[in-house]
Amino acid sequence: MVKNDIKTIVFDLGGVYFTKGSYLAIEKIANLYNIKSIAKVREILEDRPGTEAYLLRLGLITMDEFEEIVIKKFKIKEQDKFHIRNIWFSSYIPNYKMEDVVKQLKKRYRLVIFSGNVRERVEYLDKRYHFLQYFDDTVFSFECQKDKNDIDFYEELINHINCEPSQAILIDDEMKNIIRAKTIGLNGILYYYTEHFVEELKKFGIELDI
Repeated sequence: MVKNDIKTIVFDLGGVYFTKGSYLAIEKIANLYNIKSIAKVREILEDRPGTEAYLLRLGLITMDEFEEIVIKKFKIKEQDKFHIRNIWFSSYIPNYKMEDVVKQLKKRYRLVIFSGNVRERVEYLDKRYHFLQYFDDTVFSFECQKDKNDIDFYEELINHINCEPSQAILIDDEMKNIIRAKTIGLNGILYYYTEHFVEELKKFGIELDI
């Protein structure tokens, strides 16, 4: 067991604190609107450069503008467009015991959110789950107009951790993001599921009771 000099723990949202709701939402939306090609729905909702969801996560278009694009593309009735937002956002739920984990960590560590996300979805999920209260700071793509494919986004994170990079851990569900974080000196844990995450924290001398 290593000596615990960790001061800050950084959490991704979708895929770490919450489930990866976009995967479920893609199938639901395709079924609701009888869209035969799930790939076409994926092209809109997935966070890839050039997609509407990518622009949304960077704060370059609003959720209202995004919905208008979607209903035109799939010929959805104007009065039905609210389903898109509700299905997408509600498909995110907290991962097993994650609230308990964060509550325990908050007692001893600075907690920061680092997320490529949608402003309206964060507001929706906080209204439903009140998770922002557990975090000391946030770094969102829609505020920085950068995402996790951009090393400058990680450099912006450094301004929020209030410690040396070697004293912080990024928790993320994608290895490419862990690798980028390590290039600027951060530690990283790849999230698979909560029990595994708790075991990985022990390598940093962090013991939790869940």
